Amino acid sequence: MYDATVSVDVLVSAKVDAQASFARTVAASCSYIHLESRRPAVLGPGGVFDADAAEACAVAEVASALSVSTGTVTEWLFLIRTARPAVQEAFDAGRLAYAAFRTVCRSLAGVPNATEALLQRVIVAASRCTPGAVAAAIDRILADFDAEWHRIVRERAALERAATVRKLPRGQAELIIRGPAEKVAGMWRNIAAAARGVTDPTSLPARLFDAAHALLTGAVSNEPANHAVIVLDAATAAGLAGEPGHLVGWGPVPADVARRIAEDATWQALITAAQDSEHHPPDPEPDPPAPVDGREVRRTRHMPPGWTPTTGKLGSTKARKVREQVEYLRTLPPSALDRAVDNPDGHGVSSRLRTGR
Repeated sequence: MYDATVSVDVLVSAKVDAQASFARTVAASCSYIHLESRRPAVLGPGGVFDADAAEACAVAEVASALSVSTGTVTEWLFLIRTARPAVQEAFDAGRLAYAAFRTVCRSLAGVPNATEALLQRVIVAASRCTPGAVAAAIDRILADFDAEWHRIVRERAALERAATVRKLPRGQAELIIRGPAEKVAGMWRNIAAAARGVTDPTSLPARLFDAAHALLTGAVSNEPANHAVIVLDAATAAGLAGEPGHLVGWGPVPADVARRIAEDATWQALITAAQDSEHHPPDPEPDPPAPVDGREVRRTRHMPPGWTPTTGKLGSTKARKVREQVEYLRTLPPSALDRAVDNPDGHGVSSRLRTGR
């Protein structure tokens, strides 16, 4: 049965009541611990009362009664003891959810000169945000209030790094990495690049996990090696021109990126001639497609990384354009060929890359 009289106002009221009820649970728990920790029921060595031990016992008792962890109850104590009065009042009234209350208290901990107007602005913003957006909203307000403090806090946060593991049910676990955004983004780009283009029936999250596992552990995947095809002209490959290359399945890439992709690959030369569309219909698209204007005349065999065409013949042809290209290649000095990549031990273009590239 559904109640037709339910409105958004009723939902909001129910939410506020639930948040206020939880706040009363937190307040009652802290009051109980405060009282129990002052009763001389726990004596230390020599019969001396130990307040810390008494509080630890009270925390454990509350945690057991409410089926929460002792860390959660300890956090309740810390927040209730350090919260600003205005923030505590908003939490008790149900205007702030516990997650927002915790974020507000932590964010204001380093702002000793916070005014009442600032506190009310923060409380209003926190009450209107989703839990994940509260911290960012408060940071924007505090940046307006004290830009210098905000700069110092961000510089300190940039130095914080952590990697933790959390056990999950059913034999699972979770690895959490936290640090500067640009460094975490760089890690994620590497993981995504390793998982991209893999034809695997599993889901994308599973492929991302496999890629991260291989990168972090150095494990060799049992999957077939991935292949990439990069097409670029000879002058660009030799570092004498800056024409963009073409990564098959992706599109144009800058010349320096194309050389970097091709520098450690086996390669194959494709000799092309100008296309005469008036007398000769276009040939079918080659496989892989070569983004060049003209008709393919000849391909060399696949050559290993590091091989340079300093000897041998490329064959003869009657096409004037092809003869000009062949003569141009033959006139290149060895030093120009060596400049194809930074490392002359491997370069070129190929449709086959060795495992891991």
